[in-house]
Amino acid sequence: MRCVGPTLSEKELQNLQDQYLFHPEMEECAEFYNLISNPIRLKIIHLLREKKAVCVCDLKDIFGVTAAAVSQHLAKLKAHRIAKSTKQGQTVFYSLTDHPFLSLIPVQKMSQK
Repeated sequence: MRCVGPTLSEKELQNLQDQYLFHPEMEECAEFYNLISNPIRLKIIHLLREKKAVCVCDLKDIFGVTAAAVSQHLAKLKAHRIAKSTKQGQTVFYSLTDHPFLSLIPVQKMSQK
């Protein structure tokens, strides 16, 4: 298949270029999808939905990764205002915020073995 050139007028092309040049909502949506494209982060979100609040130690054991790796994932979720932390004594618990983009992730029941 070969393109034979623009099918839109110069004015239409310019209008569309201007329209799509600055679109913060699309940028934010793309960042969110990029954020949840990581399986561990997506699993963390699902787990926090189910358990409400979980500490890093439990998350690392559940997912079989280092505390440093879990902390990096949680930092990204916090940076995008998807997760928040609360400290109880020396333990930090993570939970989900009420970020509107979380509604885009379907609720999944995790089957028990």
